[in-house]
Amino acid sequence: MAKQMVSELVANEPVAAAFVVKEKALLPFRNKPGRYLNLVVGDRSGEMPARVWDNAEEIASRFEIGDVVHLRGHVEEYQGQSQIIIQQLRCCEPSEYDQADFVKTSSRPPAEMLQQLRDNIEAIGEPNLKALVEAIFGDDEIMKRFAQAPAAKAMHHAHIGGLLEHTLNVTEIVKTAAQLHAELNRDLLIAAALLHDLGKIYELEGEMALDYTNLGNFVGHVVITDRVVNRKLAQLPDFPAALANLLTHILLSHHGEREWGAPIMPAIPEACALHYADNLDARVQGYETFRQERSDAEGQWAFHRIFDRNIFLGPTTPD
Repeated sequence: MAKQMVSELVANEPVAAAFVVKEKALLPFRNKPGRYLNLVVGDRSGEMPARVWDNAEEIASRFEIGDVVHLRGHVEEYQGQSQIIIQQLRCCEPSEYDQADFVKTSSRPPAEMLQQLRDNIEAIGEPNLKALVEAIFGDDEIMKRFAQAPAAKAMHHAHIGGLLEHTLNVTEIVKTAAQLHAELNRDLLIAAALLHDLGKIYELEGEMALDYTNLGNFVGHVVITDRVVNRKLAQLPDFPAALANLLTHILLSHHGEREWGAPIMPAIPEACALHYADNLDARVQGYETFRQERSDAEGQWAFHRIFDRNIFLGPTTPD
């Protein structure tokens, strides 16, 4: 029997299906003693708030964030938003669900993306940069994590293989920029594009429900990337110091602005190019994901909280 998906849930209809727990909190009632259980549950089609009004503390003790639970209840509308009111909840055994129902994956075949990654490494002509990138992606642990990791928790490419997909997109954008602007150092740009989000393999964790690691919360992926790259640079004693400074500068500045998490601002054209390539791919994919998730919404506009604006949901191509 097909699983009941979040995208199929309708107000005033019953719910009886398995979902992964993405958020969990016991909150006090406003008008009476005690606490209720506030959840966000989801699957690969989306997520939805859920509430347990009765026996909340005992039910909360049965599971943790990231667990798959089977819910019975119904959907109701509250302040214009759908939510699940839960009457029964239990943890699921792994044999009771298909992981593919809960985890989004890249639409591109993994083997195809890995080959494109190898082709881009091979295209680096500067021998020191090529040796560094080969050393990093030749590390089995790094490569395994990199091939599976998402690019973000929610905003863009938040799916298995998303980091690899985003990295390849950014690399193609900077290669185009280098064709248009011959003054750019193409090899430096390709190497930086391939490495720019490397730290995300240690910033995020979780298979069913993504969350930040302690290292991710304390340090963030930009600084983690710098640490990983500089550990590899230390193993290449003949790597030119000036070239190392240029590369690490590009990586540290690729968020563009300090309020966006950049420890330092872009100071060379290649750093500027990578920043805008990264932002372009993330924003376009973020818009498209938002539009797809709200494809069944009433009306042609919806507010995007992170972008802080209304997004048009209608077609942008002529009929």
